[in-house]
Amino acid sequence: MNVFTLVSSLHCHAMAKVLLLVSLASVAWCERPLAPLIPAMCGRHSPKAKMDTALVKVINDDTKVPLVVYLQSQQCYKCDLIPTVTVIENCTLSVDSRWPVRVEIRLVDSNGTLVKPSLSCSEESLTDLYVEGGVYNIYIQHEGSQAGQDISCMSVLMNDPEDSNIPIYVTISIGLFLIIMWILGKYLHRRGYIRRVLCFWSTENMMSDLGTPTNISRVDDSSGSEVKVPVKERLKSLDTFRGIAIIIMIFVNYGGGKYWFFKHSKWNGLTVADLVFPWFVFIMGTAMVFSFQGQLRRSVPKWKIFLKILKRSATLFILGLLINSFGMTDGVDFDNFRIPGVLQRFAGTYLITASVFLFLAPVHNPAQYTGWSAAFRDLSPYWAEWLVNLAFVVLHLIITFVMPVPGCPSGYLGPGGLENGGRFFNCTGGAAGYLDRKIFGPAHIYRHPTSTEIYKQSVGYDPEGLLGTLNSCFMCFLGLQAGKILFVHSDWVKRCRRFFLWSILTGGLSLVLCEASLNDGWIPINKNLWSLSFVLALSGMAFFLLMVCYLLIDVYKVWTGAPFYYAGMNSIALYCGHEFFSGKAPVSFVVPKTHASLLALNLWGATFWVLVSVYFYYKDIFISV
Repeated sequence: MNVFTLVSSLHCHAMAKVLLLVSLASVAWCERPLAPLIPAMCGRHSPKAKMDTALVKVINDDTKVPLVVYLQSQQCYKCDLIPTVTVIENCTLSVDSRWPVRVEIRLVDSNGTLVKPSLSCSEESLTDLYVEGGVYNIYIQHEGSQAGQDISCMSVLMNDPEDSNIPIYVTISIGLFLIIMWILGKYLHRRGYIRRVLCFWSTENMMSDLGTPTNISRVDDSSGSEVKVPVKERLKSLDTFRGIAIIIMIFVNYGGGKYWFFKHSKWNGLTVADLVFPWFVFIMGTAMVFSFQGQLRRSVPKWKIFLKILKRSATLFILGLLINSFGMTDGVDFDNFRIPGVLQRFAGTYLITASVFLFLAPVHNPAQYTGWSAAFRDLSPYWAEWLVNLAFVVLHLIITFVMPVPGCPSGYLGPGGLENGGRFFNCTGGAAGYLDRKIFGPAHIYRHPTSTEIYKQSVGYDPEGLLGTLNSCFMCFLGLQAGKILFVHSDWVKRCRRFFLWSILTGGLSLVLCEASLNDGWIPINKNLWSLSFVLALSGMAFFLLMVCYLLIDVYKVWTGAPFYYAGMNSIALYCGHEFFSGKAPVSFVVPKTHASLLALNLWGATFWVLVSVYFYYKDIFISV
């Protein structure tokens, strides 16, 4: 009599079966060192439904033969299936509903060996996107001449789960309604309808006390003879673009309603959260042109301008260190203090890009460009800058693909951990991660990167590390190119034509480098690495968005840029403020753990800082570094 027959013949408490099966697994593992380890038994208590999860109940029709359930998220690239639980009767599992889940069910034969699944129980048949809140039954039927020699599986959705994206649809609908009402209200106000309604319901005495429109007209006429000095209007599209980036950043940093697409990508790919930081870098370069060319035209010595660059970079770096210390209630532990960060990356990028521009860019003189050279006056005078910034890109590629990293293949761009079957477990980030761990030390970089949840690596990795600064400088330089277009070309058609061409060029190069693939291209789009394809893709988006903002706000004037314009005027203040108040009133409260309530809370957090920026604007409070 084999052990399984003994187990099935015993009519005792379930705990006895559990103990015997655990013993069997130990014996089988010792006798067969190459066989897969059988996981622990399924617990008695079923998991509760949570956000971003679905419940899958495995129903085994033959309790004499245990089954092993293998799971793995499809988001985990080239990761092996993981034996998760052993099932005898019925077992309810909680699975991730954000991405398709790879599922496979195998049986254990009488010798304690895992048997490959049939086609109906294989990964190809059971892998699916399990809907959030869904309850699924996977029915297991044993077939063959001897019980347990073959199985078939059938997955059935047992309920009608509610679409978790409904709060987003409602939010978009409310937003569109408010926009339409605002546009309609402005139209009625310009046509005088609102004033007529107010006048209709008011008395003549009230209007005389307040002052009649005729009196106002006479005041206006009397002042018409005064000479008005024209004031150069600030380009609103730049501030609006910056404001869009900061408001999206605040929203996603506060949680984004706990939707996966409002969080950073786990490794390769793009989400909404991956857009805003690079756009800030881009627009920083765009604004740089106007500041420096104006000072150079006024004959300000370059050494004085360079001192301002050093001061601003140092200020940004120190602010970044202060933000890294937020949340340390027991004091700053310098043995485990993170050195890199978002503002630190800004500081390094600004220092390098601004210095190169300051010392290599000529003072712009429109009169020196005639004929065909006038069409390229935003490019040809800056050839030295192009050489330096392209050298940054080449240096980044050489270090990434050529520099040897102990225990890792050359040019490794993966997240380590479970990727590639765990062969490169501690190679997270390849050369970029290795340099940061050597220069800063493992205790002074980000130790819980976004890839940890899926790939389970044990080493830290900092997405704002040293090597990525080279590519962020190139992105800032592309933003600088957008500023040169605005500075040297006065015709809006020429400006927009160039924005569009640069958008097509950079976006197309990005698609070539990543081969239009998430993971299988030469250089995947990766925010953690600030890969070249990532920089080019985000630059293409930035050129296009800047073109749209410029057309709507500065050319056709169909949009004032509100409310993002106000936020863009105080972006540094909003960034530091939202970090300080993260998790605190008045932007954070305890609410039910649902997408709807968390989305409302995080939208309120972003709206609060919009209101702060509007208040600052009308009080003439502008904080910059």
